[in-house]
Amino acid sequence: MVCNYEIYTHRRIKKKIIKKLNFFYILLGEDLILLNNNEKIIFHFAKKEHFKENYIINVKENTDWNQVINFYNSNDLFIKKKILVINLTTKNFNSVLIQNIKKLFFIKNIDILTIIKFNQLSKNFTKYLSTRNKVFNTHVIWCFTPYGTNFINWLKYEIQEKKIEMTKNAFLLLCKNYEGNTLSIYHVLNMITLTWKNQNITSQKIQYIINEFSVFTPSDWINAIFYNQIDKAFYILDIFRKQKYNPLILIRSLQQDLLQLIYIKREKITNIDSILKQNKIFFNRLKFFKFAIKSINFSNFLKVIRILLQIEIKIKEEYNFDIWVELKTLILLLSLNIQKN
Repeated sequence: MVCNYEIYTHRRIKKKIIKKLNFFYILLGEDLILLNNNEKIIFHFAKKEHFKENYIINVKENTDWNQVINFYNSNDLFIKKKILVINLTTKNFNSVLIQNIKKLFFIKNIDILTIIKFNQLSKNFTKYLSTRNKVFNTHVIWCFTPYGTNFINWLKYEIQEKKIEMTKNAFLLLCKNYEGNTLSIYHVLNMITLTWKNQNITSQKIQYIINEFSVFTPSDWINAIFYNQIDKAFYILDIFRKQKYNPLILIRSLQQDLLQLIYIKREKITNIDSILKQNKIFFNRLKFFKFAIKSINFSNFLKVIRILLQIEIKIKEEYNFDIWVELKTLILLLSLNIQKN
């Protein structure tokens, strides 16, 4: 079988589909915004080609592939062209999975447009593709959470698509506060189009949205700490304080992630990706854990854990929730431990 694959970003796949709709797409990554948007693009252009009905088959066990094969072989007198989304919920990446996917190319039906979502297995499949040539005749669409230059390019594209006029300082402020947080940035852009339609967006307007409507998670805060983004960590912590966020949630989340780092460091684990995945650390957080493992000096790490326990006791026994200063001290303590390379 002579096959090949091409990897596309959000912007490139739209340009490609406009020219020609393929009958097989693979979505790699777990970013919900990118997955949803890319799926919408495919659906939009597929319906123009008269693919009217959408179907989803979740594949958890090998036997679930029988449903997929039966779907390909089924005939519907009333609905000819169909879209099939194969949602891989299995956690096992093996040769059986690859063989089942390859089968689809031999029994392909031009009246069925197929989308395979790899979800948690995305990184496994990416490694598989990197070691082989001419395996799949398909378009691979990148749905991993963007960071750095990739995030900047993605944000520029979204702003352009929504026809938003924005100053350079406003754009930089968005990047600084929301890098890697595609869900929040998407809400912010929608809010801008509703609130200031056809207006030039300044940094003051962006700051207003950040102050009034920012949505951060404990993971965002911890990621900033692990990546030595101290100002960002302080900023997120201050948002939590203003929102009267339960500090126990922050403490326990930080404790859990710090213990993960200690375990990896102590056991001298080299396959970091695998151990983090086993402990349900999402793929888009691997970058921050890897940076912390390499750069944080662990000599005072247990001291940090003890301080966290003391803060938790203070909350539970003294009902004292005014611990935000202590949490700021912890951020500084962890940042001081960063090794100078």
